[in-house]
Amino acid sequence: MKFLEESIKSILAGIAISIGGIVYLSCENKVVGAVLFSLGLIAVVSLGLSLYTGRIGYVLDNNKSFFAYTMLSIVGNVVGCIITGIVKSPVGEVEKIVLAKLEKAPINLFVDAVFCGILIYICVEIYKKKNTFLAILFCVPAFILCGFEHSIADTFYIVNARVFSVEALVFLLIVIVGNGVGGLLVPAMLKLAKPKSEN
Repeated sequence: MKFLEESIKSILAGIAISIGGIVYLSCENKVVGAVLFSLGLIAVVSLGLSLYTGRIGYVLDNNKSFFAYTMLSIVGNVVGCIITGIVKSPVGEVEKIVLAKLEKAPINLFVDAVFCGILIYICVEIYKKKNTFLAILFCVPAFILCGFEHSIADTFYIVNARVFSVEALVFLLIVIVGNGVGGLLVPAMLKLAKPKSEN
């Protein structure tokens, strides 16, 4: 039952982020679009859905089962993005956006993914501690406007643009790893900063 529940929550999270992507691509004003994209992550945290980038920062404080389901969430998130990306006709300038993303040098891509992972961890952590969407409404537009890379959103963009290639797959793998490193970076450093008696 747990496997089925996590699978469904992961697929729904991918769909939620994809809808956020559709809203962003549909807006002529990119600042407005970036803010409205936040509805995807707001849906995820409000409904308790399983989003890889929102979970990865918490694997250090949880058991192996949590880690396993976090890895599973990648698959479910991708499935949700594929479903949404295929059923929805290409939105706005998605093809142009995807081609520009695929031209990034691997090291730049990785760094952009790390920064995105940091921002996602920050806004999810603030939501968990303060029960407010305020950080989401700042952090999500920030990573979009800075050109940082979010693996799940990028999966939707690539599928919606109908770009199916080895290059796109490698791109996504780099972003997934970068998001993971970014998501773990802040909590790992905070653990190191604490006196041993507090750990």
